[in-house]
Amino acid sequence: MTVTGMPAGHVTVTQRLVDLGAARGEQPALVGGGVAWPGRTLSYASLARILQMAAAGLSRRGVRPRDIVGVHVPDAVSYVLAGHAIRAAGGVPSPLPYAGAGAALAGQLTDCGARLLITAGPLAPAALSAADGSWVRQVFSFDEVPGTTKFCSLLSRGSQPPAAAAAADLALLPYRAGPGGRSAAPVTHGELAADLDRLSGSTLLTGEDVVITAPPNDGGRDYTVLLDLALLSGATVVAARADRLPDAARQHGGTAVIVHPGMPVPAGLALRAVISHC
Repeated sequence: MTVTGMPAGHVTVTQRLVDLGAARGEQPALVGGGVAWPGRTLSYASLARILQMAAAGLSRRGVRPRDIVGVHVPDAVSYVLAGHAIRAAGGVPSPLPYAGAGAALAGQLTDCGARLLITAGPLAPAALSAADGSWVRQVFSFDEVPGTTKFCSLLSRGSQPPAAAAAADLALLPYRAGPGGRSAAPVTHGELAADLDRLSGSTLLTGEDVVITAPPNDGGRDYTVLLDLALLSGATVVAARADRLPDAARQHGGTAVIVHPGMPVPAGLALRAVISHC
């Protein structure tokens, strides 16, 4: 039996993550080292509650099944919260490149038809500029940014269970650079589950691991799958700035890191695994 495969009924990754809230309880799931919940730890139970409350909030704001929502955030915690809240509401997150300029971001948002965008901190100015050049009408931020609505406002009234989905339904809409520019590379729920099954046998993360994560790079399939894999394994995911990986690993007792290809990992850290993504 696989950990992440989709049995009859097509249980989504988000549904599995919410179910872990009951199974893992107060075990740490996410440690904020960026903009979202800086310095705070969210347990698996708290994460499950936040995702269900955010799903209700997004639904009240007009997100419907299969709606595309842009995600332009600077750290792993906000990436997890934004992406799974969107999926819990039945929407499809479309990660934008971390260092993308306003015009390029606007082009992706326009191409995918996003009407809502979630951002944070240092990326907010570029995100707002991109929203102005696209069909986006609502911008949410994890912190106080003029011209945006705080993400926590989504948590004010009620909750709803994660939306159901078929294996063939769209789960993620990353864009990939190519000779003709960036183009959509859609990923279904079934494909995400297959990715997770494939990686679960090679990374061997467990509930004893503390995974230190660099910020998103280009955003997309690999980064999403690795974060989901760590959480479904019961590990603790710690968000860290790219230049603070060693400090975060020492402070939190990191056993593994998720980094960009080519990013140097300083020697002297007692790491069991170094995992890179595109």
